[in-house]
Amino acid sequence: MSTARLPCYYISHGGPSLLIEEEDITHQWLKRWGKLIIEEIRPKAIAVISGHWETTNIKVTNFPNKTPIIYDFYGFPQILYQQTYDCKGSPEVAKKAVELLTQAGFEVELNDKRGFDHGCWIPMKIAIPEPGDLPIIQISLTRKASYEYNIKVGHVLASLRDEGVLIVGSGSLVHNLKETFSAYNKETNTFEDYVASYVEPFDKDIEEFCTKSTGKERDQKLIDLINHPLLRQAHPTDDHLVPLHIAVGAAGDEQGTKLHTQYVAGLSMSAFGFGSGASVNPNL
Repeated sequence: MSTARLPCYYISHGGPSLLIEEEDITHQWLKRWGKLIIEEIRPKAIAVISGHWETTNIKVTNFPNKTPIIYDFYGFPQILYQQTYDCKGSPEVAKKAVELLTQAGFEVELNDKRGFDHGCWIPMKIAIPEPGDLPIIQISLTRKASYEYNIKVGHVLASLRDEGVLIVGSGSLVHNLKETFSAYNKETNTFEDYVASYVEPFDKDIEEFCTKSTGKERDQKLIDLINHPLLRQAHPTDDHLVPLHIAVGAAGDEQGTKLHTQYVAGLSMSAFGFGSGASVNPNL
């Protein structure tokens, strides 16, 4: 396990079918990322913040042994509902996260009922199919919380990076499902290379904010996204965007790097890493 401050990440997790779409470039990138985590970063634990878990106050999974998974999706191939993920939790890391957030004034509690949603277990199973003794916990988003609030959550969680915990925000950098579903051709089972006009411009603006600035300046640019002219086309709701705010808050003054890009219909599958050792070698 690394003793240096670990990097942190924002990844785009895609739909559940990404798990079985082995030729997809995001699937392939996640596998390389997982190899980096296991072979080089070597964290004590991983904390995932997924766009698919929103609660009235922050909750943190607290399963000492195997953490269950939930199938929070409908109409997908049957094989996806037969998947399992043998991953243990970490009461130690969960309680530390609760302690930090509580001391900072957030309402937070442990959760031993709800398992990992697909925004957590799908990308993690692709990246690390057999986590073994590497525990994973999930931290919920606070429903309808401001961008500033989520940045502050990231600030608080940042100290976990010094204790060997890898922080991962999981969403989608552009996430307009209505546009995406309407573009899907059922006869060819493809999107026929269609990309909505707002996807790349919004993605590029986020890339500039995340990679060309740091610290308070970057935090403010992410907070000011509320006024971005393409925001509600790119994100009709905020759930898949604000895991980025938590990752950026946790990154602090450390440099950001764009690690992956893929545009599909109304989606951007981009990923960012922050801090030393975050970059993924394309040859992994």
